[in-house]
Amino acid sequence: MSAANPYAFDPFDAAQTQNQWQQLARMRREAPVSRPQPGFVYVARYDDVRAVFRDAATFSSREGFRGAGVVVPEEECFLGELDPPAHPRLRALMLQAFRPGLERHAEPFTRGYAEAKLRALIAKGGGDLVSELGIHLPPAVTAHVLGIPTDDIERVGYWGFELLHSTWPALNRTARGEGLHGAFPEFAAFLDAQIAWRRRASRPPDDLITRMIRATDAGRLLSDRQIRTLCANCLLASQSTANLIGNLLHRFASDRDFERRLRAEPALVPAAVEESLRFEPPVLFLFRTAKRDTELSGEKIRAGERIILGIASGNRDERVYPRADEFWLERGWPDAPEHLTFGPGPHLCLGNQLARMEARVVLELVMELLPEGALRLAPGYRRTLVPMFLEYGPERLDLVVDAPRGDAQRR
Repeated sequence: MSAANPYAFDPFDAAQTQNQWQQLARMRREAPVSRPQPGFVYVARYDDVRAVFRDAATFSSREGFRGAGVVVPEEECFLGELDPPAHPRLRALMLQAFRPGLERHAEPFTRGYAEAKLRALIAKGGGDLVSELGIHLPPAVTAHVLGIPTDDIERVGYWGFELLHSTWPALNRTARGEGLHGAFPEFAAFLDAQIAWRRRASRPPDDLITRMIRATDAGRLLSDRQIRTLCANCLLASQSTANLIGNLLHRFASDRDFERRLRAEPALVPAAVEESLRFEPPVLFLFRTAKRDTELSGEKIRAGERIILGIASGNRDERVYPRADEFWLERGWPDAPEHLTFGPGPHLCLGNQLARMEARVVLELVMELLPEGALRLAPGYRRTLVPMFLEYGPERLDLVVDAPRGDAQRR
């Protein structure tokens, strides 16, 4: 922030973007559309953010999270990096694979995987929940849905984590090479092999990769290169669910009133998940690019300017939500106004129901396996956030586990 521009900040500096709640409230009041840096426009109010998400004709997703001047071949673009006509066509093909009820079919695996990780944490008397569960569960569930063999799930999850925290997302390259196949050749080769054997098999398994292979649009099929890209897309998108789980478990371990309320009324667990998604969204903002001159809240937007869609700000807009700056279980989900976290509109996150299910299952398991008050923050724990400018969640969550249930230990 500077005297010349009180709304200035660096959108690529996590130290600023993750700790600007007061500044965002001021922007909603005084400057709902502002320019934190030359060429960047921050949209702070709910209605404007929602309108941009829904208007793919005016605001392009093509540059995505890539750096300036980075051009990615269309077949290697993630779904969120595409504009019409490519985006609706590809999304329609993906919807054939993401059939309704996918999360219900994935829940038994999710519960078994999460329970094993939690029991290991309990047996040790505690540990870092992020490194021991949070960063593993979401990619494991996604890998399971894709049809990746169980023995390979941890390895694939590790590749996804490394990719997300490399230079590849911004530059489409690392020191090893360009594109997914050049930057992470082992990961790309693994996905290619999974696709290839399903194409050869007379009866391939009914999993997400097979469904992508079979999906058609007027006879048009996805290429192997596109399927590889979309597999990586699904795995990387799942990483933000680790932030959701971390945020919820941090609240559970540090706020006894929150824990008591959920234990007294377990039917509120889905509402707790929804309120966490609103109040502490795992992704703080996303980018769009103005295709033409336009206007938002009376402010002129120039063609070519990068729009920062303030998900975190819009989710706390006082014009939309009563007690917007509080974590409030009585908000009335699912009847409260739709939060912005999954990107309402044509780019609505395909995995949103999987993320909700995973967070719900983890909360339910913690309450099943542990008595009240048994999970607490480790002495001296200080919350630090993931070192990623647009993400919001604990980098570590060091916990102590006291006196697990006897029946949980015996089972």
